[in-house]
Amino acid sequence: MERAIKMISSASKSLHYLKNNPYAIDEEIFQYITDYISEESIKDEITKRAMIASASRAIELRKKHKNMTEKQILKIVMEEVPGIINNIDQ
Repeated sequence: MERAIKMISSASKSLHYLKNNPYAIDEEIFQYITDYISEESIKDEITKRAMIASASRAIELRKKHKNMTEKQILKIVMEEVPGIINNIDQ
């Protein structure tokens, strides 16, 4: 459960960064997320990867569906959390 919360948090942070920096390139957004992971002192490698993967999915959805709200995007990411974790575990 804690991992899922951290994943949604990183997805939300990526959307906020993109909203405040609409011309940011992917590398900038991911640097922001990795800095956030470092600030939170996340040690578990699977959690780190899951946080980056959920942020990536949120960014992908935002770019593909510009009319979707942040809430709609985060709902989709939340529904995909088990699949993201499963893919990372493999």
